Amino acid sequence: MELMVESGFAAVFLGIETPDEDSLQMTKKFQNTRSSLTEAVESIIKAGLRPMAGFIIGFDGEKAGAGDRIVRFAEQAAIPSTTFAMLQALPNTALWHRLKKEGRLRENKDGNINQTTLMNFIATRPLEDIAREYIEAFCALYDPVSYLDRTYRCFLMMGGPSWTAPAKFPEWLIIKAFLTVIWRQGIKRETRWKFWHHLFSILKRNPRVTEHYLAACAHNEHFLEYRQIVRDQIESQLAVYLSQGPEKPYELPVKPKTEKSDKSDKAVAVEQVA
Repeated sequence: MELMVESGFAAVFLGIETPDEDSLQMTKKFQNTRSSLTEAVESIIKAGLRPMAGFIIGFDGEKAGAGDRIVRFAEQAAIPSTTFAMLQALPNTALWHRLKKEGRLRENKDGNINQTTLMNFIATRPLEDIAREYIEAFCALYDPVSYLDRTYRCFLMMGGPSWTAPAKFPEWLIIKAFLTVIWRQGIKRETRWKFWHHLFSILKRNPRVTEHYLAACAHNEHFLEYRQIVRDQIESQLAVYLSQGPEKPYELPVKPKTEKSDKSDKAVAVEQVA
């Protein structure tokens, strides 16, 4: 990571998927279970890289409240930007073939990578619950106050390269973006006092990351508006889905106990009797 920072890298995408270890095990994302995810993200930030994390909701066996757990994890790990969506089975992938074999693919729904599309297969819990959790979590992740605070915490502890880039006059596009952020977040929006507090604190305590910090603040301008698009489109699709009669959630087959686990259960029973 240090070499990446020294080479000029400023950000890295992390396919975290979910903070739920059971779902990570089921999807064979074992690399995400070998150590603490929050500690791993902290190490990345302190090395000088801004984390962008991908999260998914709707895994098999997922328990209720997955959306809230994703939001809490992003807050705890101080991850500014996330790519968050409902799970989709893309054509001709291993997941798609498995779901087709199980008869779980929804008709005329091919799946895509959009953040405004319902799942294209029958999940293990009600689709309406997953969709509503998704909407609320998406809006919470890009709430103006939460996003500013999370971004501030991230850049406050961020490291950086040992070298300093030569000074140069910024391009007009950069100046325009900077002025837009100052106008919207520093003057127009109700969170302006928080914006200025965080900016001056960064200038004082970690000035070398100021430019990247402002760029991260600018990213939320897109998502503030996109939150309503996500809500409107998902709720519209959900209304159509419910009007047709909701599907019964898929029940995962119960795995037969192995001989070893049977013996373990018997041993526990004997111990309890004793």
